[in-house]
Amino acid sequence: TLAQQRAQDNAVTSADDAFGTAIGLQNVGLYSETDARGFNPQQAGNLRIEGLYFDQQSWVTSPCMVRETAMRIGVAAQAYSFPSPTGIADLSLRTPGDQWTFSGLASRGPFDTGTIQLEQQIPIAEKTLSADICGGYYRNFNPDLNRQDGTALFGATLRWRPVQKTEVLPFWSYLFGGAHQSLPVVYTDGTVPLPQFRERDLASQTWTTQAWRMTTLGTVVKSELSDRWQLAAGLFHSQEHDPWNFTPYLQLNANGTADTAVDVTPPLMANSTSGEVHLSGVATQGDHRHELEFAIRGRAIDRSYGGDDDLDFGNIDLQSQTQFVEPPVALTQQSHDITRELDVGATYEERWQGLGTAAVGVLKDNYRRTDEVPSAVPETFRTTPWLVNLRVALEGGTALIYYGSYTQGLEDSALAPVSAVNRGEPPAAARTWQMDGGIRYAPGERLRVIVGVFDIHKPYLNLDAANVYRPLGRLYNEGLESSLSYSNAGLTLLAGGVWLRPHVELSVAEPGATGSEPIGPVPLTLTGNLDYAPAYWGSWAASLQWNRLSSRVATSDDLQRLPPLATLGAGLRYQWKLGKNSWTLRLDGLNLTNAQGLHVSALGVVLPEQDRRFALSLAIDL
Repeated sequence: TLAQQRAQDNAVTSADDAFGTAIGLQNVGLYSETDARGFNPQQAGNLRIEGLYFDQQSWVTSPCMVRETAMRIGVAAQAYSFPSPTGIADLSLRTPGDQWTFSGLASRGPFDTGTIQLEQQIPIAEKTLSADICGGYYRNFNPDLNRQDGTALFGATLRWRPVQKTEVLPFWSYLFGGAHQSLPVVYTDGTVPLPQFRERDLASQTWTTQAWRMTTLGTVVKSELSDRWQLAAGLFHSQEHDPWNFTPYLQLNANGTADTAVDVTPPLMANSTSGEVHLSGVATQGDHRHELEFAIRGRAIDRSYGGDDDLDFGNIDLQSQTQFVEPPVALTQQSHDITRELDVGATYEERWQGLGTAAVGVLKDNYRRTDEVPSAVPETFRTTPWLVNLRVALEGGTALIYYGSYTQGLEDSALAPVSAVNRGEPPAAARTWQMDGGIRYAPGERLRVIVGVFDIHKPYLNLDAANVYRPLGRLYNEGLESSLSYSNAGLTLLAGGVWLRPHVELSVAEPGATGSEPIGPVPLTLTGNLDYAPAYWGSWAASLQWNRLSSRVATSDDLQRLPPLATLGAGLRYQWKLGKNSWTLRLDGLNLTNAQGLHVSALGVVLPEQDRRFALSLAIDL
């Protein structure tokens, strides 16, 4: 809804399913743009802006640019002509409406976090041109990363309708900030048991600082060219230009100690221009509909990496508060990653009313990556695969849909971690594929149930015996996922679960990896969200959130496992009006039982569950 403002933000009631929705400071569901079916869609290059291909170089997305992020998984991914393995994270812009509106959001907590966001929508020319202008400031928003940090954000979106059925959306966002006393990133090599700790209890060095400068801009055009043909196009630019940064990290040892170091990175320059042009034509013959779609999409990336100075401070106790004197820094010459990719494709879809749809798509990918390393001959990797996707959705009556798909992709992987010899290096894109299928049952607007299965094949990257980050084999993730959404009489229930069976087949030795289950993915994840706002409660409403992770491997020999972890959250909100102005006051409590546990990423980053915490927010629409 274009006129939607911040006092009405509610991720639970806005979500179509339990697979992942983020609005403002709220997020619900099984998946997110950094975690879906055991992988990271953002790192893989599976982001879209208003449904159009987008390559992002910055590590965060500005809330002054994006109103909502929705995970399109399973049957929901079939709406895209060229879906990606593990699903798509679709970003919706802050598109302005046709009325003067002002909205604000201020929050305090959790811990020492404070935020403020202000947004103004301005009609410039009636039903032709309008603007959305946004600004904000986040203070201490990353309590697990820094003792102190601050980020300012700005954004603007225009909505221009030059002729009927044509819309042009130019947008710009800028986010900059800095941090002091960075907390160390804790790594495991998969060979030692993991000790319980709190990130905020670890030592930080007074001389460590970080800073970031992120810009995203672009234009989206959507137009009905005729009764049969539609055009959608987007051109985007993403850049991150950072000064020197200090990243402290700890490498866990078996005896409760850790090797401590600080990685000093030279100024980072990462630029990407990406986009997509999508033309679709439709012909209808009675109950039979044909659709033909053509697409061109691509990206051009120029990125620096390397040149770090890794400052080694030796072995310390994990809880030690030892302070080190800042040593002299000697940076070296940086390497450069130059990536060019251009895809041309077509999709043909047949739809029979009362029966279902079937579609086949073919994408010709032209990919080239050149790695320029100082004092070495540049290395270029090229590949030009044909990528195929097939999808089918059969109607089992008015309420039931059976769906299935086969999708091939050429996807990116995570950058080499700071603990690697080749830290920061971006691996070349690699072939991936996925099969999924299931059922969706929706007898009415109140209830929707989805049950699906999936099988994903991707390369497995990690550190080898020489501590170099590179492909070591293949990773297979098989799973079963489910979603239930129900809404009636002020009650909204959103629940889901994903059972995951990951399996690694190594072709290169990985230290200590005698098991077959990789570190990172969680075998069973359950989530439940309840929002209750019955009419007889008047202005009051309540919410409940429960999440549970099953036990998961903590060492690469599969012998050590982390215990299950369940967290409980609850909230109250009060909504009222003063004249035509809407106000919402929310109090949310997270991890109310103060559950203690650890999370481990696929790259061996160990992060404790945050303690019991509370957040108070006030939103206003004028």
